[in-house]
Amino acid sequence: MSAGTKTLFSGTALGLSGPLRVEILPNGMTARLTQPFRVRTGAGRIIEVPAGFETDFASVPRLFWRVVPPWGRYSPAAVVHDYLYHTGKVSRLAADRVFLELMAALGVPLWKRQIMYWAVRLGGWLAWNASRKREAEHA
Repeated sequence: MSAGTKTLFSGTALGLSGPLRVEILPNGMTARLTQPFRVRTGAGRIIEVPAGFETDFASVPRLFWRVVPPWGRYSPAAVVHDYLYHTGKVSRLAADRVFLELMAALGVPLWKRQIMYWAVRLGGWLAWNASRKREAEHA
């Protein structure tokens, strides 16, 4: 593992393909997956985030970082959520529900799961629409 590569999560609760490994990019705010990351949802669906995918983990306004920092126990769920929003492989509601389910499986406390889930339900449309616009421009 190179000096810039970090292992952020390792576990088997979600049928993970291995640890979440990323390299922090020069801006210090985003990271790039250095290997694919795969999870299995409770319904048995496999979601694989490819190596090279870039994420900002949880997109939390800086004002709230003391309560919910951009990374934490929920980081794998945030990476999968970012990927689902970026690709549009599922509906926005389905992506948000996967986020909630994965946070529960990762042991994120209920109060924090609820805050994060409702934050993406209320404000996630901005990121969702931006991704759909980029998708349309490149079609």
